Amino acid sequence: MDYTYKYPVNVSEVNGRRFGHITVPEEFLSQTHEELMKRLGTPNKTIAVQIEVEASKERVWEVAAGSVDAFYSHQPVYAGLSPINSLDSQEGGRYVVHRIIDGQVLDRVGEVMLNMPLVQFTVSDIDIADVSVSGFFPSLYSINLEDHPDDRDKTLVLLSYTMLGVAHPWALGMLAYQANSIKHYAESDNSE
Repeated sequence: MDYTYKYPVNVSEVNGRRFGHITVPEEFLSQTHEELMKRLGTPNKTIAVQIEVEASKERVWEVAAGSVDAFYSHQPVYAGLSPINSLDSQEGGRYVVHRIIDGQVLDRVGEVMLNMPLVQFTVSDIDIADVSVSGFFPSLYSINLEDHPDDRDKTLVLLSYTMLGVAHPWALGMLAYQANSIKHYAESDNSE
């Protein structure tokens, strides 16, 4: 997987990643993906927020995880993951999201690692591909939907965040913000 950056001087000169051209070793990606996926759902390695939404699973999926833009649109700007004019692409068998402005790739925003419609949507941030660019640790954001056991008109939404390293102090607040946004839009769209 090769990437070309609009501003090559901003790309760290680490492991031969020079002149704006970086190559991410497949072994690194595979190992990092495996470790992050193992952490999902592990209580001492995952931060999670669960909410009830008064809308069908289909409606919640459409609002919260129907696309990369839908998923990111509920995160606050400070989370650093809101894409601007995101472009989808197929590279190396993975669904990769780029941030595009004026037709030029600025950086990798993230990857969709798991997409099981109406059940789970898991996306990684840019760091999973090239830690030398951002300086943070690889992390995963995931949304899981379940039918409410007691009310068929409601959906249980579980938002999770995990990373390699120590979680950012704002992670729980970010998930709560995202959860409230999903609930608001799913329920307001549902009532119309």
